Amino acid sequence: MKTRAAASPVMLCSLLLVSGIIMGILGLRVLSPDEKAELASYLEVFMRGLSNPGLEPPVILRLSLAHNLKTVALMWAFGLAVIGAPLTCIMLFIRGFALGFSSAFVIKQVPQGGFLIFAAGMLPHNLVALPALVLLSSLSLAFSVRLFSERPWVHGGLLKLSTGYTLKFALMSLLLLAASLLEAYITPLLLRKAAAYL
Repeated sequence: MKTRAAASPVMLCSLLLVSGIIMGILGLRVLSPDEKAELASYLEVFMRGLSNPGLEPPVILRLSLAHNLKTVALMWAFGLAVIGAPLTCIMLFIRGFALGFSSAFVIKQVPQGGFLIFAAGMLPHNLVALPALVLLSSLSLAFSVRLFSERPWVHGGLLKLSTGYTLKFALMSLLLLAASLLEAYITPLLLRKAAAYL
């Protein structure tokens, strides 16, 4: 029973993330031709920049860590709020939507190698980041629901529960650190190699 109960938030969060990705892919169809042209121009500038030195890995790492730490902090805070569960779900869905939209756009707008650019520039770090986000959001969701059902501030034990929750969250957050390292040091290298084939 405990295993099934623990798996439920993970399954729900996985479904939310996948739904967000699918909606992001479908969302590309509602753009006007002008909006697609504007985004395509940004993508063209990005593609030209692949052959030139861009941001240094430490800069990319700092930006990626700042983004991921903000996500971690928000999900952690949502878990501590009794009404934080819907916010966790919305945040995870939006993250999936952004990934689905950007992936579909790259693949569609670079017909001669869009999938290669996606595989090199978006897939490696997301293979680590997405499972981490699912685990973090499921932990946040489960803790928020637990607070709502058990009301530990009435019966005592809130500090102990919160401490255990925070430690688990911190440990799982190390996966996002690994994703940031991949994004900073491996992704640019793979992108340059992919661009050489285009």
